Amino acid sequence: MHKIVSVLVLALLLPIAAASQTKAPSLPLGQGRPEVSGITRTTLKDDAKATVTRVHFKPGAAEPPHTHPYDVIIVPVMAATIDFTIGDRKVTAVKSGDVQFVPRDVTHQLMNSGKQDFELIAIALK
Repeated sequence: MHKIVSVLVLALLLPIAAASQTKAPSLPLGQGRPEVSGITRTTLKDDAKATVTRVHFKPGAAEPPHTHPYDVIIVPVMAATIDFTIGDRKVTAVKSGDVQFVPRDVTHQLMNSGKQDFELIAIALK
């Protein structure tokens, strides 16, 4: 009887544990992406090989955690104080031209934690 109860408890807890470890959503870099308050995207190029997007962040604007199905190169257009998490790595400040690499399917998020607007160019390699 004890074994049956243990198996039933385990069967009930496994779905709950799996739900708490859900993967961040995979989002497109350009069109089709949900809007986020304080963030404006302008698609500069989108073809079979790459998507290039200019992303403008107002102070305090933040992306939710997400992934992409392809590698993305991030190039800041201006210096800024940010909170940028790429997997386990954290970046808190960038200069214009710094390059950050976001591997495909790695959870990442970015917030403009400074007092000035911030812009970057995101290049998705399809």
